[in-house]
Amino acid sequence: MKINLIVALGLLLLPSTVLGRGESVAVVYNSKLPASKAVADHYAKLRNVPAKNLIGLPLSDGHTISRTEFSNTLEQPLVETLAKRKLLEGRKGTIRYLLLCWGVPIRVNKDATIQAPASTPSPLRRNEASVDSELALLPQLGQGVERTGVIANPVLNAAKAEVISPERGVLMVARLDGPTPDLAKSLVDRAITAEMTGLWGRAYIDLRGIKSGAYKAGDDRLRQVGEITRRSGFTTVVDEKPATLPVGFPGDRIAIYAGWYGINVEGLFAEETVDFAPGAIAYHLHSYNGSMIRHAHSRWIGPFINKGATATFGSVFEPYLELTPYQPVFFARLIQDGFTFAEAGYAATRALSWQTVFVGDPLYRPFGKKPEQVEADLLSAKSSDIEWFRLLAVNQGLASGAPEAAAAQHLEQLKETVKSPVLQEKLGELYVALGQVDKARSAFAKALELSKSPKQKQRLKTAIGNLKR
Repeated sequence: MKINLIVALGLLLLPSTVLGRGESVAVVYNSKLPASKAVADHYAKLRNVPAKNLIGLPLSDGHTISRTEFSNTLEQPLVETLAKRKLLEGRKGTIRYLLLCWGVPIRVNKDATIQAPASTPSPLRRNEASVDSELALLPQLGQGVERTGVIANPVLNAAKAEVISPERGVLMVARLDGPTPDLAKSLVDRAITAEMTGLWGRAYIDLRGIKSGAYKAGDDRLRQVGEITRRSGFTTVVDEKPATLPVGFPGDRIAIYAGWYGINVEGLFAEETVDFAPGAIAYHLHSYNGSMIRHAHSRWIGPFINKGATATFGSVFEPYLELTPYQPVFFARLIQDGFTFAEAGYAATRALSWQTVFVGDPLYRPFGKKPEQVEADLLSAKSSDIEWFRLLAVNQGLASGAPEAAAAQHLEQLKETVKSPVLQEKLGELYVALGQVDKARSAFAKALELSKSPKQKQRLKTAIGNLKR
């Protein structure tokens, strides 16, 4: 029986390899730090950013600045420069993105002289914020915006990428940052590599097993992310245990990670080597996950970048759960709608003038081509990643109701299966579901023989050990 396992779920795969669009980005660097300019120049070269879009400002080399310093040394000079170069003036201009480079301050400290209106709920009477979230409001400056706390994002839940623009009052701000300038540069390198070769691998969703109470919403969000990745074809591992994924967890080829709730990197992601796929997107929900971006071993954003992730996001001060980016919207827009990293981020962000930072290339667009074109490109290039494409197609078919027996038969007939540890493992899992123990054992053993991944080998040995004799 022949079945069509590539189904139309709205999933877009692998974007165009055209590396233009740089004219839509203004790049800001700290002119006091040669390394900051080097990051800006590296990005400009790879993304074809026009010279007039590069802006150097003499900024503090500190992580956190006062609101007065933010206004006097960063915001106002930037507004003037953007207008002078006809890049952005009010809600009109040629840019949609603002990229901040390593060396540009990250946080704006609280200013006790600024008082929020009495009607503001007391927890939100705060004006400390991320530099990035403040600069996202540049198109609204001079239009009565009062920065005394949360400002609603006018493009929240945007279904079309093009509406996220200065015309609607939002400049999408991201940063190339991390523990070192070289790691900051690597974020665009990694993004372009994944755009050209694909984001292939598995999704890992780390829940806490919360069944009731205020924090159940955090688990609910991440559970939705797992459903999005599963229906999109990613083999999705959902962990329900209260603790984070532990040291030794068999997490290999991590394309997508979303979990919570440790203050500092731990468990699987604290191991010496983390098997992030090229282009990996990693997010760990914690109130201060982005408060120490330039530390390789503290919080989460810095360690993710240090270990090989391509894009991540988080908070620099306490954001409150309901005001963190809504992860299901982020991943749906990115995977299913083909948004760029920054477009997906701002479509998912409820609050501006608040705490969020997006770290990675704002133009990073890992999903874009139709499946038929992806398949043709992989076959033409004789790429080993065809095994991941085949797996994705099978998983999409199963998620849409294809019988497991038909999926197993389809894999048996694929010429790639015989030499693929990825497809052999999937075949073994299907045989287990069908109660065909001997076939499952044979498929797992073949995958173990072919695999070069220590984590996959670990998982396969466990799978073989769990089979009934």
